[in-house]
Parts: sequence; C-alpha cells; structure tokens
Amino acid sequence: MFYSKNKMENIQAKKTLLNISKQITLLMNNAIRKTFPLPDFNSTVTWNSTGSSDLCCPSAMKIYNMNNKKDTFTLKNSKEVAEEILKNFEKHEMIGEILITQQVTGAPKEKEKEKEKENANSNPNPKANKKPSPVIENFFIDINLDSDWVSISAMNILRNGVSIDTEYTNRKVLVDFSSPNIAKEMHVGHLRSTIIGDSTCRILEFLGNEVMRINHIGDWGTQFGMLIAHLEDTCPNYLVEQPDIGDLESFYKAAKGRFNSDPDFVKRAQLKTVDLQTGNENVRKAWQFICQLSRNEFNKIYERLDIKLEEYGESFYDPFCRVLVKDLEEKGLAVLDQGAKVLKVPGFKIPYMLVKSDGGLTYDTTDLTALSYRLNELKRDWIIYCIGSEQELHMKLLFKGGELCGWVDPEKTRLDHMGFGLMLSAEGKKMATSDGNNIKLVCLLDEAKSRALNEIKSRAEETKMKWDDAYLDLASSNLGYSAVKYFDLKQSRMTQYKFDYSLMLDPRGNTAVYLFYNYVRILSILRKLNISDSDMENLIKTKEIKITEKKEKLLLVQLIKLNDVIDDVLTDLALNKLCDYVYNVAVKFSEFYEECKIAGTEQQDSRILILELTKRMLKLSFDLLGLKPIEKI
Repeated sequence: MFYSKNKMENIQAKKTLLNISKQITLLMNNAIRKTFPLPDFNSTVTWNSTGSSDLCCPSAMKIYNMNNKKDTFTLKNSKEVAEEILKNFEKHEMIGEILITQQVTGAPKEKEKEKEKENANSNPNPKANKKPSPVIENFFIDINLDSDWVSISAMNILRNGVSIDTEYTNRKVLVDFSSPNIAKEMHVGHLRSTIIGDSTCRILEFLGNEVMRINHIGDWGTQFGMLIAHLEDTCPNYLVEQPDIGDLESFYKAAKGRFNSDPDFVKRAQLKTVDLQTGNENVRKAWQFICQLSRNEFNKIYERLDIKLEEYGESFYDPFCRVLVKDLEEKGLAVLDQGAKVLKVPGFKIPYMLVKSDGGLTYDTTDLTALSYRLNELKRDWIIYCIGSEQELHMKLLFKGGELCGWVDPEKTRLDHMGFGLMLSAEGKKMATSDGNNIKLVCLLDEAKSRALNEIKSRAEETKMKWDDAYLDLASSNLGYSAVKYFDLKQSRMTQYKFDYSLMLDPRGNTAVYLFYNYVRILSILRKLNISDSDMENLIKTKEIKITEKKEKLLLVQLIKLNDVIDDVLTDLALNKLCDYVYNVAVKFSEFYEECKIAGTEQQDSRILILELTKRMLKLSFDLLGLKPIEKI
C-alpha cells in the first residue's frame, strides 16, 4: 500500500506508540457486533507466535461453536462466520492484509496413518483397531500489518522517542520490595524480591508515575533486646568508642546462642527490649549503631545491583500501631478472642492478629499499620508487595482487612501481591551452604562476576582483542550482575527455578550474554560504517525506512509492539513478558542481519535506520529490566 502525502503526514503526527492488538480488537468487536446479535461478546486479537501472520483472531471459531446448534443459525462452518465478519470490518491504516486461514485438528499424521494400516493388516478384528480422531476444521482470521504503516511508526520512534499510550500512568504507586532483616546478611532469598521490585519500579517510572521504592526492613522487635544486651557485654564502651564487632551475622549468632542457653541473659534482653520501646537514650544509640552496620552492608549490595530504595522500616510504624488498635477498638473492629485482640475478616477462618494475649504487638499489626499509613498519609492509589508466594494467605488477609477498615476502595485502589517462587540450586534443592545456611548474596554476585570475566577473556582470545584491567572489571560486573538479573526476570515469577551459572552465561540461549552480544554487534556495525552521531541524526531527519524484505518487517513489527508488551506486563505483573520481547528483538535482528546486506546496497540508509532503532529499543529494554550492557566484547 502506498499512502498519499496527506495520509503519511497524518500517521506521522501520531507520535505515541499505540497498543496495536487492542486497537485491532476494537475494530474486530465493532465488525462482530454489526454482523451478529452478540452485544456482550468480546473478541481477542493476539500476536501470532507461529509467524504465519502478525496477529490472529479465533473469534469466528468461537462464535460458530456457540451458535451452530441453533435452528436460526445458517452458517455451515467457522469459515463462513469469518467471511461474514470481514464484510463489516472497517478499513484501517495499520492493516495491510486480512486472511482467513485454516487449522485442522484431529487429522492423523503420516506416521500415525502408516501405523494404523499396519495394525489393521495384523489384526483382522476391526473393532480392535483404534478409531481415528474426527477431523475438525477451524478457521481463524489472520491480520498482517501494513508495511508502510510499520515503517512510518518506526520512524516516529526514531524522531520523537518512545511515548506509550497506556492506562498505567499518572498513578501514585508504592512498591514494597527487598526488605532484609537487620543484623543478618542479605542472602539468595532476598534476590528475587530485590530484582523484581526494581524492574517494576523502572517500568512505572518510565511511564511517568510517581513511584515510591520502599524498603520495609526488619529493624524492630524482641531480637534487638538480645543484640543490645550482647553488645553491652562485649563492647562496654560502645557509647564513647566505635565498637568493632566484625561480622555482624556472627555477632547475631553469638547473641542468639546466649539467648537460647542463658536464662539470666534472656531476662536482661527482655528488659533491653522494653528500654528500646520506651525510648531509653543509650539503648536507642546501641540500636542505631547495629542498624547502621547492617545498612552499610545492604548498600554495598544495592550499589552493585544499581538498586535505589527509600527505607521505611518496621520501627517507623511502631508509634502508630497502638493508636491504630485503639481506633479499631472504638469502631468495634478489634475484638477479644482468647485474650488476644484480633480483626475478624469475613471469608477467612484465621483472624488477623493485632495484639497477643501477653499484650505484645505482631508483624500483622505492623503490616496493617503500614497499609493504613501508605493509603491515608502517603495517598498511594496502587501498592505492590514483592514478597514470596508463601505469604499469599497473609497478603489476602491484609488486603481484605484494609477493606474492612474502610481504607481500601477496590474501585479506586489497586493492591497487588507480586508473589514469586523459590530459587533452587542447579540440583533442584533449596540453595544453601554445606552447613545448611542460605547462600550469601554477596558470594553469589562475586561468583557471577568471576564467571563473566572468564567468558569475556575467552571471547577476547578468540577475537584477538585486548582489554585493560579497568574495562575488564566494569564489563565483568555489568555482564555478571545483568546475567543474574535477566535469568531471574525471564522466569514466570510464580514458579520455582533452578539457578545455574552455566545456563545463565550461555552466549547462545535466552540470556543476557546473548542479548549483549547482539547489542555489541550493532554498535560494531555502525562503527565499521563510520556513522557518527551527527550523521545518524541527519539520516533520521532526511531519510525514511523502506521495507523491501520480509525479515526487515518482522524485526520492525517486533520493535513497535512495545506498548502491547508494557500493558501486558503491568496488567499481569509479569516481567518475563518484557524479557520475551527483548529476546525476540535480538533473535529477529540476528535473522535480519544474516539475510539483509547493509553496506553498499540501495537500502543502506534504510537499514542503518533499522539498526539504530533496534539499538535504541534494546537499550531501553535493558534500562527497564535494570541491565547494564557492555559496548565492546
């Protein structure tokens, strides 16, 4: 299709990336409602993973199956249904071709046919022979995007940047993630929450939302009385001299050992907990010292992973907890149950514990208070908790508790538990050291960086490249940490997965290494073509992308579907869909590069623009996922 000048200008004026599948779904629904009396029927137009077309719609088959037994329905099969729908389908600039395609199910394959013949010859009893499955013919509506529309949409991105049309913007969002405990080192159990939460924030921030990145650290509770009592015994001058307690986790284990074996120490620890909660100045200083030691270690991890967080620990909410309980008592919501004060949430057998029978507060109290503060004080209208899937019941109880208390309006407030499965060892077991303890996150990252360094050195030997130590350190950090992140994010988050360095750093699979290699290849091609930044800007201003080969279009279609992907990611909180997107970009770029010569052809300028767009969309995807690419390898 060749557009008139005015038509092309109209398309170019639309500077925002559209959700393509949603736009075509609307067109399909309009056609269906004009054709059939089905006001409540909603079609689905999805991207076609088979590659036979750009998009696919199964609605003709569904409508036929819904109506074929009615006397008033005269259409013989789903093909005729599709033909009737297309008579009322409005033309649109983005659509180039619509086809009705057949999918046959139940037909025996050639080998199965041969086996059936052999069985029939060897067994004279026909009843003993298995009857072949009935052949079912299903017809789908396949849609191909218009090549000129795809080209112009691609040029719009190059000229105007990526602007996405989505409902997921202008929100006040709070993402609760990472959340380690004071006096304990971060271990592999914290990795998924930290990585998933950060990438979610990056996507929401990119869309222009007001995002709070909250680290709900465990910095309050009875264990601190134990730690402070141990600090006073081992470092009695801690108020005037900076104590050196070495490994904080070893310090914690020593204090815990005393707590488990020494009744007198237990009593002192309990008194220190009371002193802490009532504001004793010296005890508070000891608590602050212990917390700061942990923060220093946490921040080393966050710096390596390029994670930004704002701390609102459990201690922050402590002053509000008793006030909340009293308020709920006055409203008749906090009631006595076997000496404890609880919130009885309709639909749940287990009550929400507010105050234990001994008068102590619980994590439930803190979480409910935090929810109230986030909704009523911070005015958040979307809160996402990145917490393991084993906390699903607790989160459901918390959300319903918020509704019962009158803070949560499901029509206006979105609360999500972004749960995730366990990370297992390569053998499929819980990741732990030989003594049964969780593997420290710092050790995992050190190993990833070391293996990435070996990969880069091996590659350098093959290509006869030499890198200085500074670049090797930077590149191995970027590649190693990105490999860890991407391997986690590409998983379906609710499933468990096996952590395997060899799979993670495989240059041929769906890994950060493969993605980075393709990104580096684009940079290398542009360098060899001697395209400066000013040259590229001039090309973008004065030239156009013109599709002449199938592989060009397949790559460009993948590039411009980012809006669809982002919508899906945030609807389902499924970051693996963005990983699928960027991996498919890399695959389709590789196919394009293998088949479409660039230098010295009539299509050189157009294909350089395709290279530039691919580079930019890869880099944007890396940024959204929290990956740091390398530029030479």
